[in-house]
Amino acid sequence: MSGSGQRKRIAYIDHAVDIGGAENSLVELISRLDQSRFTAVLLHTVGAKWLDRPELSDIEKIAVFQPISLLEKRRNEVAARRWPLIWNALTTMRPAWLLNRALRRAKIDLVHTNSLKAHFIGGLAARLAHRPLVWHVRDLLGEDEGLGLLRRAARMLQPHVIAISQAVARQFTGLPVEVAVIPNGIPLDKFTPGPAPPKLHAELGLAPYDQVVAVVGRLTPWKGHMNLLEAVSMLTESCPSLKVVVVGEVAFWEPEYEQQLKQRASQLGLDERVVWAGFRSDVADILRLCDVFVLPSVNEPFGRAIIEAMAVGRAVVATASGGVPEIVVDGETGLLVPAEDPHALAQAMAALLADPQKAQQMGEKGRARACKHFSADRVAKQVQEVYAHRLGT
Repeated sequence: MSGSGQRKRIAYIDHAVDIGGAENSLVELISRLDQSRFTAVLLHTVGAKWLDRPELSDIEKIAVFQPISLLEKRRNEVAARRWPLIWNALTTMRPAWLLNRALRRAKIDLVHTNSLKAHFIGGLAARLAHRPLVWHVRDLLGEDEGLGLLRRAARMLQPHVIAISQAVARQFTGLPVEVAVIPNGIPLDKFTPGPAPPKLHAELGLAPYDQVVAVVGRLTPWKGHMNLLEAVSMLTESCPSLKVVVVGEVAFWEPEYEQQLKQRASQLGLDERVVWAGFRSDVADILRLCDVFVLPSVNEPFGRAIIEAMAVGRAVVATASGGVPEIVVDGETGLLVPAEDPHALAQAMAALLADPQKAQQMGEKGRARACKHFSADRVAKQVQEVYAHRLGT
């Protein structure tokens, strides 16, 4: 471990191969570390695609484990086992042992885990290496998704928990762990109001006169895309120029879900109304292009895409689910509707599309709220305060 007067070495552990919101947030955190106090070391899965970011070009990286077995299992598959840290020594103890060895060799002072499976495996490695542990918890879990396992692991490992919303923090009520609620932030310099590039409409097959609703997020059932399709089908007569741009791709464990969505869109007669944009690196431009942003999630832990939309000045329609009401001020920066209620979702979208002035006013207030509460710089400062507390510096 480094001496008291030296920069503290922070190990960041994330099991993901593909990039998601959690990985984006981690990259933004690492790029904003006070380098006079902390040095980042990334311990990751072999072949992790999300590491190919310019912000990480000078960061020390150590490939520790293969993307196999436990790391590829879905939450409910892991939860089906009574205790994931012991049920399979080859797939659980070996990654933990490899991480433990890497922590010691890299002279790590503190371990920061960034994904659900990393909390278990990285937490065990930190315990073996006698290093203080911080869990950055970004998930809302049901009992069938491992909530009980997470709570038992928290009792055993006693991490300092960073929760991205009050809804996430409530999962740790009654446990002997410290919890800091630090909402996600975004780089406000990248998400600014303004026009979309002139060619983007044509690239996405949109006409200049189309009314555009956008949704950004992984294509997975709990994000509520099916409910959005049902809602759009209710607006075909009242909003004849309505188009929906769907940004996102499926995870490797749900390859069939995208086809299910497209089949449902066809059944509803929406083939000409839905643009399946897939993964995009120009999310800010797509948000500038849309008239209204929608996130119809069920049990959403936070909703990073919401603050991105707010930051570019777009009104939001979202479900009053999980951590979303902590972001969207209903009736002021957007409209909240019950989860899994396509009719209410359709009514809210129609109300804003029919009143562009109201939508603009909400977007302006949303921009102000995003700047005040949800900047990546604020997140980095608060996380580093947690480090200092945990390290006793």
